[in-house]
Amino acid sequence: MNMKRLIIFLLLLPLFAACNKDEVITADPLPTITLDSPTGVYTVKCGQSLTLRPTINYADRVSWIMDGTTLSTSPTYTFTSDREGTFYLLLRAENATGTAEEEMRIEVVALAPPHISFAVDSSGEMTLLVGQEYTFEPVIEGVETATLEWRLDGAVVGNEPTYTCSFDSAGDHTLSLRAENEDGSDEQSLTLHVVEHAEAAIHIATTRNVALGRTLWLEPIVEGFADAAYSWQIDGEEVSTDPLFAFRPTAEGEYDILLIVSDSDGQKADTTIHVECCPAEGQYMRSPTAASQREWHKVYEYLPAPGQFINEPQSGFADVSTEAAALAYAEERLAAGKYLSLGGFGGYVVVGFDHSIVAGDDYDFSIAGNMYEGSSEAGIVWVMQDTNGNGLPDDEWYELRGSEWGSDRHRRNYAITYFRPTSPDSAVQWRASDGTSGTIAHNTSHTQPYYYPLWLDVESYTLSGSMLAPKTSVNAATGNQVNEAYAWGYADNMGSDAAKVDSTDGQTAIKSYFKIANAVNVDGSTAELRYIDFVKVQTSINHVAGALGEISTEVLGFEDENM
Repeated sequence: MNMKRLIIFLLLLPLFAACNKDEVITADPLPTITLDSPTGVYTVKCGQSLTLRPTINYADRVSWIMDGTTLSTSPTYTFTSDREGTFYLLLRAENATGTAEEEMRIEVVALAPPHISFAVDSSGEMTLLVGQEYTFEPVIEGVETATLEWRLDGAVVGNEPTYTCSFDSAGDHTLSLRAENEDGSDEQSLTLHVVEHAEAAIHIATTRNVALGRTLWLEPIVEGFADAAYSWQIDGEEVSTDPLFAFRPTAEGEYDILLIVSDSDGQKADTTIHVECCPAEGQYMRSPTAASQREWHKVYEYLPAPGQFINEPQSGFADVSTEAAALAYAEERLAAGKYLSLGGFGGYVVVGFDHSIVAGDDYDFSIAGNMYEGSSEAGIVWVMQDTNGNGLPDDEWYELRGSEWGSDRHRRNYAITYFRPTSPDSAVQWRASDGTSGTIAHNTSHTQPYYYPLWLDVESYTLSGSMLAPKTSVNAATGNQVNEAYAWGYADNMGSDAAKVDSTDGQTAIKSYFKIANAVNVDGSTAELRYIDFVKVQTSINHVAGALGEISTEVLGFEDENM
């Protein structure tokens, strides 16, 4: 065969290869790709493998490509990533006729092993009474897909999200809970100290001030006594056996008051209250001058309870990691007329003025909130005189009577302990002084990782004050939660003492007005204060209003209405 014939023969070879038996020339079919997911979207967890097995036809070459780099030329591909994110993977199939391509999106999500958190401090210890029934209700992230196992002293005792037990005798026990799902497991243990009697304790502020001519009301909170008996003593002489002691000194100076509490079971505890009798009321009053400002002058304390606005960037929190930074944050918010959230029950702010606010015949001062019809989050208001004249709010607080005072919807001396969550996006657990417990849930509207104040370096903290029963209802027409107003006497509350402003945006500052004449002693009698120097507002409701989240008082400003 000469060279010319050889060249012609070689040129005709592809045509011969494409001819069928009837000598009709046809091209190879284009490659086809059918993914094993109809959407082309895959989800895999961090560190886990995802094997892609598409159906590929008529392909001579296969390439798996990501970010311009060929990862594999096999018909299947196994993808793994140790980081979360979205990844795009291109599958290319080729033959002599042409090319087919399919793009896949791979969502790599975090592993979601269960996580257990009990409402206890870092010691993991609890004290229970003999015969006391107690229900353990931990927060369990991922409980929907987890298997649970409770063990008491090594023996399996339950597999539900809660566990209830009681003990007939004193002793120590270990209670553990294990939760496991396909992503992992978690196990937490508690040491339970079961005792015959709770430890006797007296809770009362032990450094107090009173102005000459006024009465100091001493009201201890006691624990661990079956039938408490009280003995108040001054200089070794018993002066009262009442639970509430009204001390009215007759001369300026310092007094030490010994309180002894005992019961018929032999429990006994004592504490000493140091009282300074200061000059008579009015000695340190600061009358307003032409230079005095109508608005608040300084934020002295800001300690919110956990809540959906706490630590939230949209609420102005940025690098608030110390108490000083929290105070500065509070001052900046109020100075700008923006809402300052106090979080759930007990959260509070204390402000002072550059002069004393004098009690008059009408409203004396106002507090701005962001309430509107159907959205009231009442805060109880307290006032204080600078009795010792040191310019600090370290004297006696007087609650302002509101419409609920003295009713079964108002409870004094209520306390809640909040526990720091042990993982992000977790509910904040709490235990109350009446034995109840619950959570402030993390919701999808406020996505910062923690609702517990980040600047607090403690695993738990307790807030106390007076509590109002919630007035939350459901609108029958819309199904929405409605936080109704109380009649009068509270901050961030659309009562009869609120300014009539037509607003529903939750951003507009609306004043509520207050009278110093409504200040009361702890026994309910009128305090008869001639003036005040400091104001405290405290969230007074412990309630989560469905999708609206916890009820949290917000304030936007304080003003002297006598100027």
